Amino acid sequence: MTLPGDEGTGDSARPTTVVEQLSLPPRASSAREARRWVVRQLEVWSLEPLCEQVELLTTEVVTNSLLHAGTPMLVEVVREGAGVRVSVTDGSSVVPTRRRYSPNASTGRGMTLLSGLADDYGWHTTPGGKVTWFRVERVRDAWGDVRFDDVMGGP
Repeated sequence: MTLPGDEGTGDSARPTTVVEQLSLPPRASSAREARRWVVRQLEVWSLEPLCEQVELLTTEVVTNSLLHAGTPMLVEVVREGAGVRVSVTDGSSVVPTRRRYSPNASTGRGMTLLSGLADDYGWHTTPGGKVTWFRVERVRDAWGDVRFDDVMGGP
């Protein structure tokens, strides 16, 4: 369900069947709480094959909201056809950007993870901040399907 103004990698319009939401405070434990909550939702919907990559991407998006916005967040999981769409709303209007980092950096891989593991992803600003979202429908191997060369300055 691409909204007007979404910066995405493709058409994410899918029939929506179920929506769940979780409000989180801006604290480090919120990433763990979001990750566990999203996995429980996928298990309820019998989407266990998607759990690993959705868990990883949820952690990434929530952690980025914590680091860059530092505001309360709203996590939303929408069952869309054979997959899910996860959205994180925060109070910062600064949109995600891809940057290059040294191989030893402990940050800077989020956009690469999204482009490698999500079927679609994007963001849009709102009057009170932004929404960052991703959609996963196909199972991918987090270790085999993501290349970090472009982030790390490799070949």
